Amino acid sequence: MSTADRDRWNARYADGAYESRRHPSPYLEQNAHLLPETGRALDLACGAGRNAIYLANRGFAVDAVDISRVALEQGRADAGELPIRWIECDLDDGFGASVDYDLIVNIRYVNLPLVSTLLGSLSPGGVLIIEQHLATAADVVGPKNPAYRVDRGDLGRVANGMIIERIDERLIDDPDGRRAALARLVARKPGRSS
Repeated sequence: MSTADRDRWNARYADGAYESRRHPSPYLEQNAHLLPETGRALDLACGAGRNAIYLANRGFAVDAVDISRVALEQGRADAGELPIRWIECDLDDGFGASVDYDLIVNIRYVNLPLVSTLLGSLSPGGVLIIEQHLATAADVVGPKNPAYRVDRGDLGRVANGMIIERIDERLIDDPDGRRAALARLVARKPGRSS
């Protein structure tokens, strides 16, 4: 992303564009029983930290990464003393994981090459959970630019070699009642059971 993109995201958060999104991703909550009980988690493009805070409250030590300094400051203020490390990073330039993670969460930020690279930092038995906007001709919410949507089968290809716990690609109603086309995946890296 460019400096202009960083400024745009900072302005969105400063203007309160995501104030109503304090709840964790419903997909993350619905699949909590498939997650490790505890460990280290990575939340990619965390925004103001709604999922990072949820995971920290469940006992995870979380690395929450986003391009927006404003969003990270909001998350830090909301999280208080929870074990979350807030990392400002332009994920389009990559992210060098310095630890192994038991859980990687990627909600609605499309960078499948980055996710593929980070799978090397997923511990044996670790879980990957992804929710992305799906390419569709239907009238749905989300990005109009197809570069910010995934095609059918993309998530399955990213998780090649992993144990697929759940995968679906379909139209759903978002919690706010708007129609969305989503591709969603929960996969486990082979190895020790969690």
